[in-house]
Amino acid sequence: MLIGSAPSSAAPTRPGTLFFHDARSCKSWLKAMPINQPTAGQKDLLDALRILNRTADFAPLERLTALELMRERVAFFLREQRKRYWSKAIPLSASESAAWQVSTSLVAEMEAGYRRAMLEAHPSGGVLAAHVALISQRIIRYIGLSMLLSSLVYRRFDTGAWMRLHLQWIEADERGLVTTRVRDSVGAAEVDSSIAQAYAAVLLGQLVETNSLTVREMDFVDVVLRRLAHKVALRRHPPVAEGGVGAYPGRVCAVDLLSNAGAAFHAGVMPAENILFVDTSELSRSLRGRYKRLSEGAELSELELPSDWDSADAQAMLLRLHRAWCDGVPPPPPATVPIESEATVCFGIAETHFFLSGGRFDQPGVEREMTRQEINDLAMFGKVSEATIRSRYAEYNYGTEAWSVIDRSRMLLRLTRPTNSAKSVAIGRLLGVRLGTADSFAIGVIRALDDDGRDINVSVGLLPGRAEAVAVRGVVESRMVSQALYVQGFRLPCISSVDEPESLVLPVNLARVGGKVDIYHPQHGRPKQVVVEAVVERGVEFDRVTIA
Repeated sequence: MLIGSAPSSAAPTRPGTLFFHDARSCKSWLKAMPINQPTAGQKDLLDALRILNRTADFAPLERLTALELMRERVAFFLREQRKRYWSKAIPLSASESAAWQVSTSLVAEMEAGYRRAMLEAHPSGGVLAAHVALISQRIIRYIGLSMLLSSLVYRRFDTGAWMRLHLQWIEADERGLVTTRVRDSVGAAEVDSSIAQAYAAVLLGQLVETNSLTVREMDFVDVVLRRLAHKVALRRHPPVAEGGVGAYPGRVCAVDLLSNAGAAFHAGVMPAENILFVDTSELSRSLRGRYKRLSEGAELSELELPSDWDSADAQAMLLRLHRAWCDGVPPPPPATVPIESEATVCFGIAETHFFLSGGRFDQPGVEREMTRQEINDLAMFGKVSEATIRSRYAEYNYGTEAWSVIDRSRMLLRLTRPTNSAKSVAIGRLLGVRLGTADSFAIGVIRALDDDGRDINVSVGLLPGRAEAVAVRGVVESRMVSQALYVQGFRLPCISSVDEPESLVLPVNLARVGGKVDIYHPQHGRPKQVVVEAVVERGVEFDRVTIA
């Protein structure tokens, strides 16, 4: 709140000051703040912090205590605000962007508040001298949280944050405080934590490449790090590789303390004063143990994993984290810039099916009278021309966009979304992509997003094989329920050379493992019934399944 303005939840304790003048009145002010209004609550806290961080009318210990009290409420409101971005696409709407900006400013002010406390703790024998480890740990937590907030909306953060983080670690290490236990009911699963645990959580949180994770997956990572970050050892010498760790010999995880970068796997890293090695061998054992217990039927809650996850999805996520944190996977080969500088993009199953099939979708067995233009096209070209298809776009409200091509590598294409695009993007969304003047669309899935402040760059993973547009329906195995109508789907062929089985791309939840699906293609004349063997990928609006 601004000085002298009317607060939304409590009256100021005295004119011309904050709405609290010591830790006790701060606690009362926070208690009176409504918890069901996270947006307004964040603004109140932000205004209070801005004044608190800039006023001298506070005893050092009272200031630190007030920060600790506000920290609990900040964490609560941030959790509530994160729900705003749950499975959200980008770019954000104006209201979402404004709320995100308030959250980032609030985290920055919390860091600034603890930095001021650190300055007040430096005088020899000062009242805060006994709390230096706690203050340092809090600063590291808020630097990491600022990075995470950027990751939630796929925006790049200032790389200078890494240097702030590393310098805080160096100072704490020189003071011999990195393993000192401090109370931390917000950032750790246990009641206490340490600087080393907080620092390791930030390093691993960014090592997992958050630009390729959904918000739900980021929350999974956050839960794992809260519970297991204490199993990461930070050493001055490289760890000894053991079974299950370091799947790629010679590559170790290390961080350069004098760089604007986080931890990464490298080959041939030698010990040096500025090099810190990240030993994840104990973490590897824990991740593998949880994976094994899940495969044996253990409940997610028993393993302190998010209980709202499917067991198979949680296992896949644990493997993904082990690969990122423990295996030392080499970077992919460099991408190349293709001759085609532009790609035609369409969105979702229905639109992609329309453009891939060359016409609108009709229920199998239901005759549709062809238009005169379609008849003429078939007589002249043997197929319906693209001009005729485009003339029907308005009828279906379908359309395509031209996106710039950045580069491509094996089965991955990087594109730039035009700033005037009418479409938002999200991890796991299905696209149809046609490079240059290619004669057909490929099926792709958004794998990663990168908002550099000017453009949104989109990494699209291409599904294997030449997709075939088909009609699909789940078989209802009950005499009391009639079969459903057909909907759009895709068939991907078996590619034995790369061990890719035949698969279907279906609307989400159309079929379960062991269930049956009818596939219909006009050229086949009648439907073919198949059994779903496994779900190999879940997207925003689709499931990709193998069949028998």
